[in-house]
Amino acid sequence: MTDIMRPIKFKHLLRWMLDEYASQKSIFSIPEGKFYYKKDKAYFEIFGEKCETAIGPAAGPHTQQAMNLAVSYLTGGRFFELKTVQILDSLEIEKPCIDIPDEGYNTEWSTEFSVPEAFDEYVKGWFLVHILAEMLGMSQLGERGFIFNMSVGYDLEGIKSEKIDNFIEGLKDATGTAIFDECAADLKAAIKAGDIPNITDPAFVDTISPNISKSITLSTMHGTPPDQQEAICRYLISEKKVHTFVKLNPTLLGYDYVRDVFDRQEFDHIEMNPESFEHDMKYDDAIQMIQSLKDFAAENGVEFGVKLTNTLAVINDGRRLPTGEMYMSGRALYPLTVNLANKLAAEFNGDLAISYSGGATYFNIADLFTSGIKPITLATDLLKPGGYSRLNQLANVLERPMASDPDRKIDLEKLNNVAANSITDERYHKESKPAAPMKTDQKLGLLDCFVAPCVVACPVHQDVPEYIQLVAEERFVEAYELIISTNAMPFVTGWICESACELKCVRNDYEETVRIRDIKRIASERGFDEVMRKLETKVPDGDAKVAVIGAGPAGLSSAYFLGREGFDVTVFDKGSRIGGMVAQGITDYRVPDEAIENDVELIKKMGAKFELNCDPAIDVNKLKAEGYDYVHLAIGAWKSRNLGIEGDTDKVIGAIKFLREFVDTAAERGDATHDYTIKLPTMELGKNVAVIGAGNSAMDAARAALRVEGVESVSIIYRRSRKEMPATREEFLETTHDGATFNELLNPVSLHDGVLKCQQMKLGEKDASGRRRPVAVDGEFVNFEINTVITAIGELVEYELLEKN
Repeated sequence: MTDIMRPIKFKHLLRWMLDEYASQKSIFSIPEGKFYYKKDKAYFEIFGEKCETAIGPAAGPHTQQAMNLAVSYLTGGRFFELKTVQILDSLEIEKPCIDIPDEGYNTEWSTEFSVPEAFDEYVKGWFLVHILAEMLGMSQLGERGFIFNMSVGYDLEGIKSEKIDNFIEGLKDATGTAIFDECAADLKAAIKAGDIPNITDPAFVDTISPNISKSITLSTMHGTPPDQQEAICRYLISEKKVHTFVKLNPTLLGYDYVRDVFDRQEFDHIEMNPESFEHDMKYDDAIQMIQSLKDFAAENGVEFGVKLTNTLAVINDGRRLPTGEMYMSGRALYPLTVNLANKLAAEFNGDLAISYSGGATYFNIADLFTSGIKPITLATDLLKPGGYSRLNQLANVLERPMASDPDRKIDLEKLNNVAANSITDERYHKESKPAAPMKTDQKLGLLDCFVAPCVVACPVHQDVPEYIQLVAEERFVEAYELIISTNAMPFVTGWICESACELKCVRNDYEETVRIRDIKRIASERGFDEVMRKLETKVPDGDAKVAVIGAGPAGLSSAYFLGREGFDVTVFDKGSRIGGMVAQGITDYRVPDEAIENDVELIKKMGAKFELNCDPAIDVNKLKAEGYDYVHLAIGAWKSRNLGIEGDTDKVIGAIKFLREFVDTAAERGDATHDYTIKLPTMELGKNVAVIGAGNSAMDAARAALRVEGVESVSIIYRRSRKEMPATREEFLETTHDGATFNELLNPVSLHDGVLKCQQMKLGEKDASGRRRPVAVDGEFVNFEINTVITAIGELVEYELLEKN
């Protein structure tokens, strides 16, 4: 396969499109179910042209080929910002030139076609979109409801060149151009042959206007001085008589502002060169230029606006693209772009046309539109899973706001609120999405070349897509049966599984993960009773006896699968309750007792027997002497790792000890722990509690401590930063919502007379875990008033028992 893009003749594109639709009910691989059909006659006008939706593809890879334009229209795009052309159109492009790990990165030069080839593609795309609108009846207007917007760069001399001038004039009026005539002739021939559904009159060709575009977006190089940008705009306005947008950079906000936003929103890995901000246009210069061009455009009978924003020049980290500098777009750009839009709109009291591109998503596109921002174009998001079908989702989101007020002007109060929300809303923070790449390490086969990442990520490789589909069809019994084919504890994991599947869910790249764990719980709750009625308790069908030591998740899973295969299984546990740490160390507001009991009932149906309150001094040889052929030690990790601090160590307790007493006390009360305050029988925590660590056990301990009588505050203290914490985001948010405070980059060193002294830390190089190692900051300490310290810095297996056996 070559990496060189080559044009396809219009007649071949047309035949491809028609044949695929006839045989597969898809066009250019977009299935008919993803086609966007306008539901009403709502539209908005921009520069005197009607546009049925407020969205479309931005200048870039999604408007480079005729096929791109057709597919964008099929899925809901109506404003097409054509890929930028410039006089240097035969450059050798280093590949790869785009990378989208979360935010997007691209190189400055990425034009695949020469300018004449690009012109041909846009004319072919113009014809294809007209054909689709008529053939499929996609428009409700009864007339054209889409806009082609040219994009040119990079300097005035190049734009004045014959090559670029022919391009601009050709798109303004393609009459007599070879490609326009070729497309018209090929289309007429196809209509006369009866090849195109719902188009039978060759006169349809004459309804396709040669006036393809009357607006343009100027995209200059990063660092182009304002006087040069203004000179180009004046040329386009006065000489070419086209409505003009000028693309502005987020650097207008200043280095300090951009750095602060990135740091506050955990995009601190993005490195920038302050010199890039010095070379770019300054804010005051931009204001002066915009006002001057608004006035000049009015004098020339055309309109002027700004395109927000261009990409942001950042330092290449060496892992992605081959160039020294790369250009960032996408999610991380949203807070910058919308705040720049807000700032500029306020400067001009709302009287400013703003074309928007910078992190628009499912979550914010309606707010952008209702604040008066339009059109809204996308590039980075369309390069993620789902591709063009994302336009369908966004077009549907905008149906109601467009129908209610299609001519909406900029609402300064609304836009200001949207901009402020972009800074505070958690979903615009880096860690609202999984830090690890969405890709899996699994190699794909030559033919079966796709896998569900959620299945690969699941430790037991559950059939996630299949049971989700069964639940969607309300086939709960079948869903539950499928789940228990690989999972012995669907109720417990339906409540407290760490959900590795959800971290790899491709919907994370659309809006948010499918709630796979919750769906598992629904399937279990709805399918359990019927399956239990059908199941008969298994009787061992062989002589092999197995002793499983430990009735926690590992032991229960072992008993389930061994019993299902016919082994005679007995589970021994030193405790009085089945479930191990789940039953004895996790509070009932995280996993209810009924969930554990249901899973145990399933395991008993497999023939497992239980002996509780056993002697903890396990002797494997004695068990073998009693006739057990196999012994599985599933004893868990019940010892808290010691915290090495000086001082009042009697005020330091392990999280496991604390949680066991908390859960036992709650069980004796028989009430839900979130409904009242517990008084622990053997310990008093005092007013102020510190929890050391930031894993899920630390979050459990912090939430439980907040429910202990007399406790007024709980401080979580962690030696790394929040980004490095092992706890899931869900657990962290629930804990802080309950009232615990999180203190990062602190390491406790001593506890004396109610004062916990902590060493200030900073992050150094990465260690073996892949996280940045915390390093002490000499001479800097932070003190907390603390009565009790709970340690949750890791659990240990009782190695003495293993060594004994």
